[in-house]
Amino acid sequence: MRFLTNALVAVPLLFMLVSCAEKRDGPPLTNALPADSLISPEKMIHILADMQVLEAGLNFERNDGAQVKEKSVFYYNGLFKKYKISRSRYDANLKYYSQNPMEMAKMYDKVIREIEIRQKSFPSKK
Repeated sequence: MRFLTNALVAVPLLFMLVSCAEKRDGPPLTNALPADSLISPEKMIHILADMQVLEAGLNFERNDGAQVKEKSVFYYNGLFKKYKISRSRYDANLKYYSQNPMEMAKMYDKVIREIEIRQKSFPSKK
């Protein structure tokens, strides 16, 4: 339950940051990244969901007073390895998708649904 609360706090904060981004005149988003560097929206949704779960876990440990710097590097590297991407490619794609806040909001709706589905697969504690 605590994980879901952390995730539900983090997502709106991301929306606020994205919505405050300065609108730029320039080429369409499809030209912002080379085609071979662009992560598909479907894959990006899975990556973002995993990122939210990872961050929630790290925040949980931080709240318990644990030092998580080394763990976070290990976990992030594992996540990037899982999806066969680099940190810089992830960052570039996050920036790319963030240029269109409405699309990013739709993606995060799917991220939230994916996290809710994952949560239902765990036995509940009563």
